[in-house]
Amino acid sequence: MAMKKLSITLPAELAEMVRRQAEEEGTSVSAVIADVLDHRARQIAGEEAVRWFEEEEGPFTPEELIEAERMWQAAEAHQRKMRRAAT
Repeated sequence: MAMKKLSITLPAELAEMVRRQAEEEGTSVSAVIADVLDHRARQIAGEEAVRWFEEEEGPFTPEELIEAERMWQAAEAHQRKMRRAAT
């Protein structure tokens, strides 16, 4: 994957939290921030897909939403596990 270097400014408390998280995970600050941004981008894409689907097919039932959340959490857990195994 191509990488691009950026410079960002964070509130001091948030910067320290990210640094500690990177240390705990044995990774870089950049990797922690990239992971969070990737998660948010996927969340936004999912929300857009749900809106589109509900416009076309009608709202999801409460049961369907519960099952979707369960599947999302399982996928997220698996993705985190795979990232940790790769480092």
